Amino acid sequence: MRLLQRFEWRLLLIFFLVAGIVHLVATFLVVNDTRASAYTRLAREFPNNKMTIADVVVPRHQPLPFLAPDARYAFCPFETGDGTMRVHALLPDLGWTIGVYSPDGTNLYFAAASADRETTIDLSIAPSDDRFLGLPDTGATANLDPQQIISAAKGLVVVRAPDKGDPYRTDELAALAKASCRRDGA
Repeated sequence: MRLLQRFEWRLLLIFFLVAGIVHLVATFLVVNDTRASAYTRLAREFPNNKMTIADVVVPRHQPLPFLAPDARYAFCPFETGDGTMRVHALLPDLGWTIGVYSPDGTNLYFAAASADRETTIDLSIAPSDDRFLGLPDTGATANLDPQQIISAAKGLVVVRAPDKGDPYRTDELAALAKASCRRDGA
């Protein structure tokens, strides 16, 4: 009984308070650590500002965990530091998708193919800062749909094509090869 009277309850309370603060700080630091993120891994593996068709997903050879083995992928890590990026893709059938993601995994743009017709994606990715990029072009870019322009400093474009098997593989790879990611005007 005498031990409980001498025990400093305030020290125990301070210990739990400090432990809670350390736990919160460590959690926030780990969440913001992007050294081993999907973006970092793919940016090292694939060339910047160029759409590249990835190898077939098989066990022990996956660019990212949990990619479906019944699909083919094309990746384009991009940076808009020098100007606007243009992304073109043809989504010919159900199951085809395109997504634009920021380095932290936030979805910036996503589109899926329609069941009734081919879906053509023509997307511009503009730098996300407030730099002056010149006067508006009155040529072909003046007719762009404002819904097809997004802002991002860097990120990743992913085109997914379902693999329907050998009879369709040539057509699928040809449509996937039409996907492009390049600097505007290049």
